[in-house]
Amino acid sequence: MTATGMDETELIKQKINIVDLIAEYLPLKKSGVNFKTLCPFHGEKTPSFVVSPERQIWHCFGCGKGGDLFTFLMEKEGMEFKEALEYLAKKAGVTLKAKTDQVKGLKERLFEANLKAQEFFHYILTKHLLGKTALEYLQKRGISDASIEQFGLGYAPNSWESLSKFLLKRGFTTSEIIASGLAVASRGAGQASCYDRFRGRIIFPLIDSKDKLRGFAGRVLDFAEPKYINTPQTAIFDKSNFLFGLNLAKGDIRAKGEAVLVEGEMDVISSHQANFKNVVATKGTALTEGQIELLKKYSDNLSLGFDMDLAGDFASRRGIEMADKAGLDIKVVQIIKGKDAAEVIKEDPNLWQKAIEGSVPIYDYYLASISARFDLKNPLHLRKIGEELIPIWAKISDDLQRDHYIQKLAAFIKTDESALRQAINKLRQAETRNYSQILHQKKDDVVNLRSRRELLEEYLIALLLHPPKDFVFVSTFPSNIYDLFLAEALRQIYVMLILYLDSISFKAKSFDINEFVAGLPKEIILEVDRLYLIELDDKLKEARSWEKEVSGVIAELKKALIKASLEKLSFEIKNAQEFGKMEVVETLNKRFRDLSVKLKNL
Repeated sequence: MTATGMDETELIKQKINIVDLIAEYLPLKKSGVNFKTLCPFHGEKTPSFVVSPERQIWHCFGCGKGGDLFTFLMEKEGMEFKEALEYLAKKAGVTLKAKTDQVKGLKERLFEANLKAQEFFHYILTKHLLGKTALEYLQKRGISDASIEQFGLGYAPNSWESLSKFLLKRGFTTSEIIASGLAVASRGAGQASCYDRFRGRIIFPLIDSKDKLRGFAGRVLDFAEPKYINTPQTAIFDKSNFLFGLNLAKGDIRAKGEAVLVEGEMDVISSHQANFKNVVATKGTALTEGQIELLKKYSDNLSLGFDMDLAGDFASRRGIEMADKAGLDIKVVQIIKGKDAAEVIKEDPNLWQKAIEGSVPIYDYYLASISARFDLKNPLHLRKIGEELIPIWAKISDDLQRDHYIQKLAAFIKTDESALRQAINKLRQAETRNYSQILHQKKDDVVNLRSRRELLEEYLIALLLHPPKDFVFVSTFPSNIYDLFLAEALRQIYVMLILYLDSISFKAKSFDINEFVAGLPKEIILEVDRLYLIELDDKLKEARSWEKEVSGVIAELKKALIKASLEKLSFEIKNAQEFGKMEVVETLNKRFRDLSVKLKNL
């Protein structure tokens, strides 16, 4: 059969059941609607490898690996994607075409549109009066003409349709311009129309490691929000699989045996200009699996040059955990407070050189970071340090490295090493956790409050992904708990879940996980799949028990939020007292009392 009219990978997935494929390699045992077995990718005694026939995916809750039937073969047999595709196509009786003419034609047109757009943006910046202010801004930031040429920088005029008109005159259709992400669809005069996505912004072409122009990032010149906007997900661009500057940095990363990861395009350009050419950038500080795989092609050593507290940022920590599991040796470049790489280099390139050379191992950085935020002489603070670092230490994948840092942490917080080791091992065992027990665990359990809060967040999403068949969504469902999530990905999933539950209730439809994930960004789907595979108690299939459990989790999350606010207020009260600001103390005390009453009433 020829793969036409449908993506060939989807056609293969329809013809081959993932359960049957994995059963050829592993003994699967039925577990509810899913199947379980011991993970083939890491040693374990309790099965945590789950296969979902409904989603046609697999996930291991022990090592964190997961994916579809293609990724299973790639992991198990060491195949490249193309090899796995050809093997499974033959198995499924699907005749592969390199690409359908239609898809190939669309992608080629999008690449061509990007190239024409880049010519337009670059001309406006370097040759046109409209780009004068932007050019002066770049020069003021220390960006040379040579760097502007090397990175192909440009400027998007502050106009609604200048680029769209330019592309239309060169034969591109409105639908192609919208599909490229260069414009946003609008409706006018009864026919399809569009307006420019990038307006009044410096433009950074997003070129991949094979020198293909896949999209753009646009930076404002003033303090307007948002500071950056990017090409959205398109047929040729996926930000979770992209690193800015990798096309120019890959050779130096391999030669130096290290990649330095920074947060923004300006940091990369300034670094390369100052001859630090093994520097690349990601959007934000949360690494994705796709970006980790890109980096591993060139080096196993990674230094993070972010100007922020990585220890306190949940999304960043998740990325670091994935990088650690992937075998990357991670260090942190400690930048002067309040400055990014570009600012440091502009002040003195030698400072950036010393910062890179003085990079510290990620877990030593966590210790230094936490010592700056807590009083090591205060027994209560020592407990809080343990509460924050025990979950991080529990996820160190290498046994010897984990043992080394258990010893360091025990000395750091002045506690018995064996007790600390027991707490960490307990948390590691809880990775194959029964989430329904989280809600009822002791509040003073050594498996700490912060970890408990994160698990409760995951548990809430898992519950919402498994509404009872007879559950009827009502618009009064809690919508004010958006701020209770520490993890940005979970916030996004929660909002989209509420919208979906509302829509199916209106249409009197049942929850359909495949329908829900359709159209979601790839990185969000991976998180949804992981949480969807969490096993819940059978009693939660009944609407009343499910609603009671959801209410209980929400109440605990609200308590956790108030407790965190009380801790912050306590610190602020202490500071105000030390500086004799008694009026401030009185105001803070009132807020403390009000929150305490609120907590008591929950």
